[in-house]
Amino acid sequence: MDYKKILFIGLGGAGQRHLRIFYDLLPSTTEFYAFRSKKTTPLLNSDFSVNENKTIKEKYNLTIFDSIEEAFSIYPDLTIISTPSSLHIDPMLNALKINSAIFVEKPWSNHIADFKKFSKSVLLNKTPFHISFQKRFNSKFQEIFLLIKNGQIGKILTATFSVFSNVRVWHPYENWKDLYAVNSILGGGVLLTEIHEIDLAYWFFGLPKEVFCSGGNMSEEILDIEDTANIILIYENFSIQINLCFMHKKQSRSFNIAGSRANVSWSDSKDELKIEFFNYEQESKYDDQVVLNDDMFYNQARKFLGDWDENDTIKSLNSASSSLAIVAAAKKSMNSGKKEKLSKELLIKENQ
Repeated sequence: MDYKKILFIGLGGAGQRHLRIFYDLLPSTTEFYAFRSKKTTPLLNSDFSVNENKTIKEKYNLTIFDSIEEAFSIYPDLTIISTPSSLHIDPMLNALKINSAIFVEKPWSNHIADFKKFSKSVLLNKTPFHISFQKRFNSKFQEIFLLIKNGQIGKILTATFSVFSNVRVWHPYENWKDLYAVNSILGGGVLLTEIHEIDLAYWFFGLPKEVFCSGGNMSEEILDIEDTANIILIYENFSIQINLCFMHKKQSRSFNIAGSRANVSWSDSKDELKIEFFNYEQESKYDDQVVLNDDMFYNQARKFLGDWDENDTIKSLNSASSSLAIVAAAKKSMNSGKKEKLSKELLIKENQ
């Protein structure tokens, strides 16, 4: 695709990461525009520390609008949305009206109510659409996906995903209690904020039949969102567990998958991937080559800017709806104390 005008909606940490990467990948003739709700936004380095030497406008030759209407009046070819989750829908609809390609931060929104209508419009208009689940562009996770798809690890017995993080230190340039992640009105909560592992589970294993979840505001901090969630995804012949908490002192992510022919484990402590086959004639694998966070974002952006097609849009729509449907069921289960069923009616059939 030939994108000449790029509009960024939101210039927080996620927005500036996308801006930095797309600015790096696109030709120097590309025009960059942005809308921001805050009057002043510091320029962030790749580690989210504040760059005191330049402004965002200077670094990226950026035209910044204070009005969303004015921003869309330039008719961008591509709209990149990185606002808080509850503020995603309006700019996506504005982009659809002018047939601008859409690249949106996860999750699609903080609710799934309008998704069917949105997805129909995307497909009818042939609008390129992508949701930023960048972990799908980790080369190690892509290898695991293929192992599962090709049946090399055998029948799935069970799996566990764990995310422990510290929301208090995510953005050193602002008060953590102002973050969207800890404010329900902005679409916060650990289920939506740490939705990546939910998407990985859907990508690896498909949509579960039922969801059970316990958790809530478990920490001593008084918040109007859940800071801890323990989810069980129930499939036809197995179940998996996803543990999420963003009030932990240290950051750690890991998962383990038990199959009838092999076990797979990954941890971010040293970015270690282990694939252990039970058949000793098949060589097990140990890979500790580090995949940088930026690598995933660059791979994702290159794919979107390159050979993106309708099937890629359908896959993105399905990941957007499925991850949100699981979160909605998890929240309902957390309140009811019961298992909640999921329907596959939101899934769109891919082209053969």
